[in-house]
Amino acid sequence: MKLVKLSLAAIVAAGALSSVASAASLEEAIKNVDVSGYARYRFDSKKITTVAGQNTANAHRFTSDIDFKAALDDNFFGVIGFRYDSIDNSGERANAQTNVGWNDDGFGEYGQTFNVRQFYLGYTAGNTTVQAGRQVLGTFFTDDMVGTGIKVLNSDISGLTLAAIAFDNLQGNDGDMGTRNLFIGENSATAAGEHVYDRNLYGVAAIGSYDPVSFQAWYAALDSVAQLYALDVTLGANLGSADLSLQAQYAGSSVWSNNVRTAPFVAPGAAGVVELDDAQFLAVKAGAKAFGFDGSVGYVNINTQGSGASLISLEDQGAFITAGEDLLDYTLIGADQSIYFVTAGYTFADKVRVGADYVGSRAEERGNYVDAYEAVARVDYKYSKKLNFKTWYSYIDRDNNEADAKHLRFEARYNF
Repeated sequence: MKLVKLSLAAIVAAGALSSVASAASLEEAIKNVDVSGYARYRFDSKKITTVAGQNTANAHRFTSDIDFKAALDDNFFGVIGFRYDSIDNSGERANAQTNVGWNDDGFGEYGQTFNVRQFYLGYTAGNTTVQAGRQVLGTFFTDDMVGTGIKVLNSDISGLTLAAIAFDNLQGNDGDMGTRNLFIGENSATAAGEHVYDRNLYGVAAIGSYDPVSFQAWYAALDSVAQLYALDVTLGANLGSADLSLQAQYAGSSVWSNNVRTAPFVAPGAAGVVELDDAQFLAVKAGAKAFGFDGSVGYVNINTQGSGASLISLEDQGAFITAGEDLLDYTLIGADQSIYFVTAGYTFADKVRVGADYVGSRAEERGNYVDAYEAVARVDYKYSKKLNFKTWYSYIDRDNNEADAKHLRFEARYNF
């Protein structure tokens, strides 16, 4: 979206970026600012049932990511992105976090309600782009995690993009990162402790699309923790009025560290040491869409190479095949798992989709099998290209007296 009028947002973005390269004047920067992002409201109601009792939590969440991209001279461009994220616990005035300013912890992983999420300089020469600074990682193993580093993209070969990344200062305390509370390195009572996400992340990738086949091949190394690799191949076809797809993925982790800790210091022989092992991931998904109907079936197998924990994705589900909402977690795996899923839906007048997911899981934990399933009902309303509403209800049932859960969400989202 091009800004053609002088606005407060454009002034803020241009003022910040004009200091990066003095070749672009303030007036020129304002004329070449693109804005992208979203504003989103969510209401979540969660109820978890255990043998000990029940826990119910309701919350309103307000989130907005806005990125300003300004074209500078000599193929340079700059990006600055702002994030607002707050949560108000429903019915509890004391825990409202809509404040911005002093003593403002905010919600989630960013440290305060309003902050600068991205700030980086880019340079494009031919088919090669280099981006340096604070930015979204954009890897197969992450969703929206940010870090400080360098990303290089090259598309000299038609249909193929080659990528290389090197990041430090990874975003910590992300609720979608299962390893966020684990420590690694020296086990010293006098040391502050080093989290897993304090280590550097390096990676390379090849991403291609040659109709009817598209693919991704990724390798990443989280320094002294684990190597991650993934291969994704998707085949698409159109038969009459039906769109068909078949997707297969193979991935895994090869750990460097034998163990991690749940605290900065764990006394010898005490609980708190988590053993690590390699893991392999295999998934396949078949999908079809025709005459307003859509559906998919899939199977996922996760195999750990020992009795320790492992990971397939670093943050959230990444780009891995998944289904449901809350049952599956690829970021911290403690057992072999066999997963199958079915999804189905129907869209009315290209506006309203009604659908459902069913996910079944069997995990082998210490010689015992734990079965669980998640059923999800969905309604999505596409009001326009930019404004969308959705709601879903998830129910999780676990055997062996494990925690059951119910989760209702309503969401309104506007994309810039």
